[in-house]
Amino acid sequence: VPDRRKDDVVFVSADQINRGIEFIKLEDLRKKVAMLNLRAGQKAMSLSTFSSAASYLSTGIKLLNQNCWEKNYDLSLHLHNYYSEVQYCNGNFSDVAQVTGVVLKEG
Repeated sequence: VPDRRKDDVVFVSADQINRGIEFIKLEDLRKKVAMLNLRAGQKAMSLSTFSSAASYLSTGIKLLNQNCWEKNYDLSLHLHNYYSEVQYCNGNFSDVAQVTGVVLKEG
């Protein structure tokens, strides 16, 4: 699928897959779905739909495994940074402080 078409369906794809994330057990597949949620979160941010962006980014973070900072540093950093930014835009400053603390500790 060309990149321009992926943006057209990113929200639908992420929403449908996220309904069944508890059934995704394979680490590689969890990483791919986390990447999809990062893309959906970024797209939602670009449209100023910060509540939706927070949901996608939070789901992406939940999909990361315990050693995500060692194995997938860039993905972990992007998800956490964007989530912190969007929560700032939403006025959820306690979440901003918590996520920023994680980034400072792990990064």
